[in-house]
Amino acid sequence: MTKEIHFRTLEQFGFGPNVMKKTKVCPKCGRIAKKSAFFCRGCGAFLSRETLYDHYRRQHRCCPDCGTVLTADAKYCPHCGKPISSNEQTIFPRRVSS
Repeated sequence: MTKEIHFRTLEQFGFGPNVMKKTKVCPKCGRIAKKSAFFCRGCGAFLSRETLYDHYRRQHRCCPDCGTVLTADAKYCPHCGKPISSNEQTIFPRRVSS
């Protein structure tokens, strides 16, 4: 229940996984853009295909099975329950379709 409340709070303030999956950030000026944008409306810089969610996941440990972001000391994935051993912990998970 607490996880659901936290998720709803993030969504109410315009943040959370669903918002991050639809958002890009210009690497040059930092302006926010839609996922479908190819160029920044602020400075004209080219925007890569990477969303804010993709960037976030690259910076954190993720479950190698389902891609859920893990805490530093996770022994099990909180989403799928997979045991996480030290040799399976990864910062670059396989891509999971949304």
